[in-house]
Amino acid sequence: MSTWPHAPSDTKQVAIPPLVRKNTWLLAITQAASGAGMQLVPTFGAIQVVLLLGNATFAGLATSLLALSRVMTAYFVGRMTDRRGRKAGLYLGLWLALVGALLIGTATLLGSFALFGAGVLVFGSGVGAIQQMRVAAADMYPPSRRAEGLSLVAMGSLFGAGISPLLVWTAERLGLALGVSEIALAWLMVPLLILPSFLLVRSLRPDPKQMALELDRYYPAWALHSTASTSENLEQKDLASIRVAAILTAVVVQGQMVMMMAMTALALKALDCSLSQISFSVALHVMGMFAFSWPIGRLADRLGRKPVIMAGLVVAGLGALLVGLGEGYWVITAGTFLVGLGWSGAFLSANTMLTDVTPPTRRGQAIGVLDLWSNTAGMCLPILGGLIVEGFDLQALGFFGALLVLIPLYNLFQVQEQQPGDYRP
Repeated sequence: MSTWPHAPSDTKQVAIPPLVRKNTWLLAITQAASGAGMQLVPTFGAIQVVLLLGNATFAGLATSLLALSRVMTAYFVGRMTDRRGRKAGLYLGLWLALVGALLIGTATLLGSFALFGAGVLVFGSGVGAIQQMRVAAADMYPPSRRAEGLSLVAMGSLFGAGISPLLVWTAERLGLALGVSEIALAWLMVPLLILPSFLLVRSLRPDPKQMALELDRYYPAWALHSTASTSENLEQKDLASIRVAAILTAVVVQGQMVMMMAMTALALKALDCSLSQISFSVALHVMGMFAFSWPIGRLADRLGRKPVIMAGLVVAGLGALLVGLGEGYWVITAGTFLVGLGWSGAFLSANTMLTDVTPPTRRGQAIGVLDLWSNTAGMCLPILGGLIVEGFDLQALGFFGALLVLIPLYNLFQVQEQQPGDYRP
C-alpha cells in the first residue's frame, strides 16, 4: 500500500494564524471595492452598446471586450506575480481599473463608442490583474483549508454586490438633479471605491508568495502531517490530466455564466424593468456567485474538489434553463441566481484543484492560463449568445447554456481524488 503523505482530513487540526486572517480580510475588502465596479459591466454594458450602436446584435460586445482584455493580460500578469510577488499584480490591477472606469464614464458622456471600447479594455485588464487575489489566498493556506481560504477572499465580492446597487441608486438621483447621464455618473464614481484599496494592498505583509515558500513556518501542525506536495508524487501525465480537468471546468462555467449574465440584463430591459431592478437582479446573481462561497469552500475541503465541481455544473445548467424558459422578472432572476451559485461551486473548486497540483513559484502562471482560456470563453460566448437571441429566442439560449456544462464531465471522471486535495494515479 502506498505511504502517500497528505494533509489531515479534519480541518479543525489546522488553525489559521492571526497574520493569515488579517491578510485574508485585507484581500476580501479589496475584492469588495473592485467587485462593485465590476458589476457595472453586466448591469450597463449591453445597454450602453445598444445606445451607442443603435441595435442589439452586438449587445454582448462590452462583456466580450472585458474578457478580451483579461485574455491579453492574464498570463503575463501571472508570470509577473510569480517573479515579483502577488502585491505587484494587485497594484497594477487597481491602477488600470481606476483609469478604465474614468474612460468609460467619459465615453458615455461624449457618446463615443471608440473611447468606450478602449475604457472597457483598460478596465478589464485591471480586473484581470486583480484576480491574482485567488493565487494570494491559495498561497497562505495549507491543502486541508485551501478551498476555504479562496472562498473567504471571494466573499468580498458579496459586499461588492451590496455596494453596486447603492452606487447605481446614488448615480440615478444625482443624474436627475444634474441633468447628466446616470450611467456615466456611476462609472465616474467607481474610482472613489478603488483609491482606498491601494492602502489595503500596501498593508499586506509579508507578500503571500513569500508565505507560500515558508508555509511550515505558519502551520507547524500541517508541516508535521505533510512533508511533500501532491504534485511531487504524481507523474507528469497525471498532473496534466488533473490540470486539464480543472481548466476545462473553469472555462465552461465562466463562459456560460458570463453569457447568461450579459443576456439576462437585456432580457429584463425588454420587460421594461428599471435600471434599479436590473441592478438588483444582477446583485442577486452576484450573491449566488459569492454569498455561499465560504460553505462551498468548506465542502470542497471536506468532501473533495471533484464532488463540489459536479454539483456546481448541475446547478448552473438548471439556472440556464430557468433563464431561457422562464417568463417574468422573478423567474429569470431566480435562474440567473442559480447560474451564479453553480459557477461558485465549480469555479472555486476548479481553481483549488489547480493550485493543489502547482508549486508556489508557478501558481501565478497556472491561474493566468486558467484565466486566459476561461476569459476567452467569456469573450466569445456572449457574442454567440447575442446571435442566438437575435436569430432564435431566449429559450434557445437557455438550452444552449444547459448543454455547455456537460463538456468537462469526461475529463473530470478521469480525476482520482482519494481525499480532498489528495490525487493519486
